[in-house]
Amino acid sequence: MKKSVAYLRMSTDKQEYSIDSQLRLIKTFAEHNGYWLMDTYIDEGISGRQAEKRPAFMQMIDDSSKGIFEYVLIYDSSRFARNLEQSIVYKSLLKRNGVTLISITEPIVDDDTSLITDALLGAMNEMYSRKLSKVVKRGMEQKALGNEYFSCAPYGYKKPRKKPLEIIEEEAQIIKLVYQKFMENVSPFKIAQELNSLNVKTKRGKCIDKRWVQKILTNPTYKGYMLWKIEDRTYYKKANHPAIIDEETFDKVQEKYNTNKKRIKHKGRPLEYHKHWLTGILRCPICDTVYVYAKSYSNKSDRFRCGGYVSGRCDISKSYRIPDLEALVINELYSIINSKENFYNLKFTKITTYANSDLITKEINQLNKTLKRAKDAYLSEIDTLEEYKETKARLQKQITKLENKLTEKKQIPTHKELAKNIGNVLEIIESDKDMLTKIKAMKSIIDKITLNGSTGEMLIYFYA
Repeated sequence: MKKSVAYLRMSTDKQEYSIDSQLRLIKTFAEHNGYWLMDTYIDEGISGRQAEKRPAFMQMIDDSSKGIFEYVLIYDSSRFARNLEQSIVYKSLLKRNGVTLISITEPIVDDDTSLITDALLGAMNEMYSRKLSKVVKRGMEQKALGNEYFSCAPYGYKKPRKKPLEIIEEEAQIIKLVYQKFMENVSPFKIAQELNSLNVKTKRGKCIDKRWVQKILTNPTYKGYMLWKIEDRTYYKKANHPAIIDEETFDKVQEKYNTNKKRIKHKGRPLEYHKHWLTGILRCPICDTVYVYAKSYSNKSDRFRCGGYVSGRCDISKSYRIPDLEALVINELYSIINSKENFYNLKFTKITTYANSDLITKEINQLNKTLKRAKDAYLSEIDTLEEYKETKARLQKQITKLENKLTEKKQIPTHKELAKNIGNVLEIIESDKDMLTKIKAMKSIIDKITLNGSTGEMLIYFYA
């Protein structure tokens, strides 16, 4: 018996034979031709354009060098690869490892003609793949223009065949809970913990994590919109499915989420893990590295030390005892409250209140294109003057609203306003409240504090 394995792949386009059908035909071929089918490698729902993105395929190539099998059986050459270059490369690798590739639906040719045959079949498969890709993208674009959601239904929805998304009420209640908790100042990390305590699972049955919550909070599908990128075109528009979150609430959440994102580093640890209210805020101006919390032993006080010095990137070795550093920062904050002169020397970090500016710009561009098409329709006498005026007024109103959001920025506060905010934060910092409350209070008004370990100079950067 000839030791062999089967490789099976079903495309994302779903126009090929199913995995079960391929396997049945390969088993029949093996039985009638003396092949011992030892194992199968299956990539399901994966395109054949890029071999590196097919885990089972790459495992099969790796295993071919171990002498386990002598033949790889496939249904046809398009199951192996739809990229001519990769087809030749990986067939050569198999041959070098002493493994022969057998297509059960295509003729077996001798070595003298196999190279030409492989090239022809590979070219035909690649041409088909490229043509299919264009057809699929054209279909997606057509659906996008018709306001139709054309991907897998996100959490909270189901997608009936050829119908708009429909709400799954039980999951929709979880979506609403996520938005409610976030507006109540509960962090995505904490929301994930609460949902897991309620035994909530994702659509795939997995536990909830912070990233899942963040995706829920920023997905415009939940306000009844769709956002798709097809090649160089972006579609962000109202879709034909019902919303779970009203537009006003969704936009408020985006404003809050993006403001928080500016203030809390994207890859930073959740606030719940911070050991002190200065963690992540204090930075060394020499190497622009955060001060790290250093646990001390032998009855000594814990300290903050330049992270750059710890990793060998900074020469400043100065460290600060926690009580001394707390007193230093608190005294500096009080001096700002009590002196206007100190206020004029402050540094401010400006942040846009609606930070998703790229998305707004794309939406404005899309509306301008729609406005131009409306004008063309009027000039071509497809629409009446009254219809054009109505459409123009509606679109210009939407454009103006978005442009106002794009340019809206918070102004630098007055000394009186800032003093009041600092006073509120100091009241929390000097109280016996829990550490998380103190951390959130500091991050609500302060972007960072630079502290030069060699000179002791401190600069506080407030949010505008």
